[in-house]
Amino acid sequence: MPVNPGREYLLSEQEYHKAQDYIDKLKALQKMYAFVPKHKSSENLVKWIKDKIKKYNELIEKTSKKKGKGFGIKKEGAATVILVGLTNSGRSYVLSKLSNARIEISELEYNTKKPELGMMDYNGIKIQVIELPAIFKGYSEHNKGVYLSLIRMSDLVVIILDGFKNLDEQLFIIEDELKKGLIDLSKDNVLVLVNKEFRRFSCGYKVVSLDGLKEEIWKKLNLIYVYTKLPGKEKDYPPVDLRRCSNVNDLAGKVHKDFIKKFRFARVWGRSVRHEGAQVGLSHVLEEGDVVEFHLR
Repeated sequence: MPVNPGREYLLSEQEYHKAQDYIDKLKALQKMYAFVPKHKSSENLVKWIKDKIKKYNELIEKTSKKKGKGFGIKKEGAATVILVGLTNSGRSYVLSKLSNARIEISELEYNTKKPELGMMDYNGIKIQVIELPAIFKGYSEHNKGVYLSLIRMSDLVVIILDGFKNLDEQLFIIEDELKKGLIDLSKDNVLVLVNKEFRRFSCGYKVVSLDGLKEEIWKKLNLIYVYTKLPGKEKDYPPVDLRRCSNVNDLAGKVHKDFIKKFRFARVWGRSVRHEGAQVGLSHVLEEGDVVEFHLR
């Protein structure tokens, strides 16, 4: 049985071959997948399209992270958190509460014209927080979604919903626009903040209130902080951020390039050891709040 693709598929295929960049090619491929007939004879074609979609998704993500920036913004701090929401959802207020950013907070719609930046402090660890301009219907097509690269480079997306308005409708618009911009939130690190008036809300993401937002951001980032110290001295400040389940070797490599080569042993105070000041090796897994004292050759 032949594949027999219809007119919509053939037009999408033409778009794919004419496309000049990854995003346009990916959009065309998604249309091809939607319109391709699904039967036994088309299995190889369907597989080819799915493989191409996966490839271009990976290329887009890799390009964004390799550049380490989006819309002229460089990644800074231990992680980058993006705040998204519809107009008047309170994004600027949330940014001001999380960080040191001094933002003009207004009740006017679409008052935020460009990304606003702040730095959140979590026990000495700095987290970059970026507020995007309000999402609206057609957002993904507006200037080809110039701000979407910021979402792709981020480590966590916080969706801010207005608790006085219909939560399902707000979330649908945001998910739909980001999906059209080739961002699948189901695969990303996501929190939903019900702002202004907190209400319980059932959705596919973790739902939080503003009071607990900072702590939930830290949990979602899957980071820990540990301290280092010199023998006979107090612990150093600020602490060092590490991925959860990191070990002494990971910490040593982050502190100084020679620490692993010259390592003899380390002493640790904290939850990861049975007794304070225990002697450990490079493979010892650390826990949040541990204090590590390096002894070198």
